[in-house]
Order: sequence, then structure tokens, then C-alpha cells
Amino acid sequence: MRASARASLMVKDLGGLFLYYPGQALVNRVPRGALVGAAALGGGVVRRLGDADMRDELTRIYPPSGGRTMPRPADEILADAYRLTMFNELEVLKYPWLDPTTIDSTCVIEGREHLDAARARGKGAIVLIGHFGANQMIMPALGHVGYPMSQLSAPPPVWAEILKDTRTTPLWRKILARRWELEKRLPVNHINVFRFLRPAFECLGRNEVLGLAFDGGGGKKWVEVDFLGRRANLSVQPAQIWKKTGAALLPTYVIRAPGEARHRVVITEELPWQGTVEKSYQAFVDRFETWVYRWPEQYLHFLAMRRKVRATDVTPFFQDYPPALGQLSPAEAEERLKRAGEWRDTGE
Repeated sequence: MRASARASLMVKDLGGLFLYYPGQALVNRVPRGALVGAAALGGGVVRRLGDADMRDELTRIYPPSGGRTMPRPADEILADAYRLTMFNELEVLKYPWLDPTTIDSTCVIEGREHLDAARARGKGAIVLIGHFGANQMIMPALGHVGYPMSQLSAPPPVWAEILKDTRTTPLWRKILARRWELEKRLPVNHINVFRFLRPAFECLGRNEVLGLAFDGGGGKKWVEVDFLGRRANLSVQPAQIWKKTGAALLPTYVIRAPGEARHRVVITEELPWQGTVEKSYQAFVDRFETWVYRWPEQYLHFLAMRRKVRATDVTPFFQDYPPALGQLSPAEAEERLKRAGEWRDTGE
């Protein structure tokens, strides 16, 4: 790793360590509105460490010959992307404060009738999301108003195993462990996406709500779809759960646009199974990408992250990434995922 990259990681890890330990006490004492200014400041600092990947991903959403224009100037979108990412990170520190009496001041649910209608059929409901906006807010939003919910995802410490030779530092391990402690305070049952998926099927069998993301890096089989004008590789895992259980699938996103005080958890109408995994996924991403084109700042952080980890992915998210230094072979990448599956939470 180059000296400049090591220095950048050190700055990020020191900032993260401060944020997740002494910073949490401070964040929980200040009004939520005061976090907006702190997020703008912190996001600006992180952006100065380099925004080339995020800028390039923005250009790929709106290529000069693509027929789409950016909703705002690029620098404004990038500034908002960093600010929103930092704001969402700060709100993680307030997870323990959220409960049935406080959740209404943080989140509002739109389209709840779609979720209730789906559960009335008795086969459970899959709330399918992407890493768009404060996507994790769907857990307290639904859980604290009484919906029994499980979330299929990767516990943060798992990433220290997956990126052991390229990103992981002792400080980062501490940050990830602390974040996991906070996530476990959310009112859901967490299911490790890298381990056995039986709890996900059992959740839907009990007619509960299962939250999962379509754009994660876990899985063993992949399908290609057109997404944002590019060819994307998606794990078939969510679609397999959908098909095998007969559960209703509800495309959902979380948005807090500039000027809005609360996150809006927007549950859209049910998406019918389209006959095949590929056609069903294509129908979903066709709906999802309209939200990205409208609010690119809400998705840029994730796009930049997936680009950064392409060297360690079994199958990269997009097929048009530039060559990556230290690219692992598929077998090597699969071995890392296997190691992730062996991780155990010692706090369980």
C-alpha cells in the first residue's frame, strides 16, 4: 500500500475512532438538527482526501452521450453526497436513543398500506432495498412501530475479514466492532448473509417482514441486468428467497432530501414475479434506478465503495470497472467470503 493511501486510512480511522467512542456521548447530547452542520464539516474533510472515484461514478450515471442531464451541478451533488453520508454515520450513534416514543421524530413511513396488504396474504413480505440514502433506517422505522422484522445483511466486523489484506487496520476493527454493537440495538433480528439462510425463510414462514438489499456482495450465483446504463452483476440470492417463499416483494427506499427534517421510508407497490430471476431483477432495477437518477447523491457513496472493493469481489458489481491493482482470482475471493462466513459474534 502506498504511503499516501496509508496516511489517508490513518486519518479516516482516527476520525472514526473518535466518532464512535467519545463522540457518541457528544452526539447524543446535541439536538438532531445540529448534526447537519457537523455532517457538512465532516463530509468536506473526507472529500478533501480524494473524490475521484465518486466523481467518475457520477459521470457514468450521466455520460455525455447518454441523453440524461444531471439534476444539479456535479460539485453540488458531490458535496451533498459526502454530507449525507456523514449525517447517516452520525445518526448510527443515536440508534440506542430510538424507541417507539422517539421514532416519529426521525422517520415517517409512506406506503404502509402496501406492507399491510402483503402481510394479509399470510406469506410474509420482503422489503427489498438498495444501499440508497440512510437505508438502515428502515429497521427502526418498521421495528419500532410494531412490525416483526428480520434483516439479512453482513455484520460490520465481517468486512475486516473480507478486506483483511487490503483495508483492515487494528483501529478499523475497533470501529466496526463498535458499529455492530450499535446495530444490535435496533429492533430486528439480524441474519448474517454469509451464513445459513434458514432464519430468512422461517421469518417469512411466520408472515413477518424480511429486509434485504439487492446490491450486496454476498452470494455464489449471479445474474446480469441493465442498471444505470451499465451491465451489473447481482446475486440471485434475494430473488431465490422471493420465488421459493411466494412472499410479496415491495421495492422500498429511504430518502431525506435537503431541507427535510425526517427520513421518509417509502414502500412502493408490490412487484409481481416476472417468470425468471433475470426478468424479475430487471423489473426491480428499472424501478430503483429512477430514484438514483432523481437523487444521485443518495447512492454515490455506495457506488464508490463497490468500485473500491472490486479487487476482492468474487464478481464485481459493474462489468465496466477499470482494472484493479491486486485483483484476486475468483477462487481467492471465494476463500475470503468463506472466511467471512466463519466469523462468530463473541457477544452472542
